[in-house]
Amino acid sequence: MMASTAAVTGGAAGELGAPAASPAAHQRRVGARIRAGLNHISFITLAAILCAVFLCYPVLDTFWLSVHNVNEFGQAQGFSGFGNFSTVLHDPAFTGAVLRSGIWTVVVVGVTTALGLFVAVLLNQPWRGRALVRSLLLLPWVSSLVVTTLLWQWMSDPDFGALDHLLRDVQIIHGNLSWLGSAGYALPLMMWIAIWVSVPPTALIMLAGLQGIDRDVYEAAAMDGTRGYRLFVDMTLPLLRPVLTVTVLLNVIFVFNSFPIIWILTEGGPLGSTNTLPTYMYNLAFELNEMGAAAAVAVFMFFLLLIFSLIYTRLAWRNVR
Repeated sequence: MMASTAAVTGGAAGELGAPAASPAAHQRRVGARIRAGLNHISFITLAAILCAVFLCYPVLDTFWLSVHNVNEFGQAQGFSGFGNFSTVLHDPAFTGAVLRSGIWTVVVVGVTTALGLFVAVLLNQPWRGRALVRSLLLLPWVSSLVVTTLLWQWMSDPDFGALDHLLRDVQIIHGNLSWLGSAGYALPLMMWIAIWVSVPPTALIMLAGLQGIDRDVYEAAAMDGTRGYRLFVDMTLPLLRPVLTVTVLLNVIFVFNSFPIIWILTEGGPLGSTNTLPTYMYNLAFELNEMGAAAAVAVFMFFLLLIFSLIYTRLAWRNVR
């Protein structure tokens, strides 16, 4: 016992009497901290520069152009105040584009969310071939949107398209349909294409959310007698709500700003009957050379999405909490 006490006392005394770190070692540590801080600052500075060049400057330049008279070369020539906004708001085509953009966004996002949730729940169950189906689900997503749209354009051709042949074979139609020649057919077809390319990423995000739910929750619910439909409604949906919130918000932003599908298929026609705000803005800028009015439409879209995002996020996350 005395030997142990002596050893402990000697060890403590040795620690107390240990010499302080040398000035050179202290300087090396300080230098390493400074270099690490400079590295962090350099990365942050680079990201800030890229953000300013590719994000902040275009937004600010659009705001600047929206309150100026702009020539066909995109040069601001004089302050116009809210003249561009007044011109756009009094254009009947703008009102129609706003309504179609709302219908387009609500239908595509609503159906995409429902189908994505169904596919995610299906792929979360154990069954043979699930890995293959998960891989195939990526194909519409990883394929180019332009290529996918062109394929659907060829399939919807009234003379040799596969879509009319298929519908005739199953006795749904009895003649050729001009899918892109009528707004009654063109807009639903474009909505289906948008849903086709939006379901895979939505389903994969929801699948990741489902797999992040602890299995013990389901086991505890099963012990309480909760099964089947009630298990999905009372347990799965509330736990998946944060993922659903983010997914819906991202889909609304992407779908609302969607341009390639409509422009490739109809360019907003026939007679502007499939124009949405992105195609209407493009027509103003590059077909009619009204850059100032197009910038005003872009500002309107920016604030519309910003207001929706703030209200939706506030309501959704309040319910999540």
